[in-house]
Amino acid sequence: MTETRDSRRQAVARWVWTGVLLAPLVVLWCLGASDAAHHKSPTDWQGNHETKLAYQNAFLLIVGAPAAGALLGGGYGALRRSPDPGAAVAGGALLGTLGLWAYGVYQVGYAMTHFTIVF
Repeated sequence: MTETRDSRRQAVARWVWTGVLLAPLVVLWCLGASDAAHHKSPTDWQGNHETKLAYQNAFLLIVGAPAAGALLGGGYGALRRSPDPGAAVAGGALLGTLGLWAYGVYQVGYAMTHFTIVF
């Protein structure tokens, strides 16, 4: 009985950490998308379209990475025949979110090393 209670606590803790780590990404995405929508160029339709596509791709990445992690975690839990597959799903979602953060840190570092000013 305690093993089930402990695994439920672990699953809840993993879901909470997933939410805590996703919240800043979602807030930043919302702020950026709102700013881009309010500052559209009336003549640069191609730039507006590229910005829209970039925000759509970022949204798919923010939603897709934890979802893919949860799917893989659930599959791993099923293959292991774990007594509580919910903990495996939550762990997979957390790993997907951590992978998303690692990718974001990499992209910021890449952008900083390839920074150019165009006049």
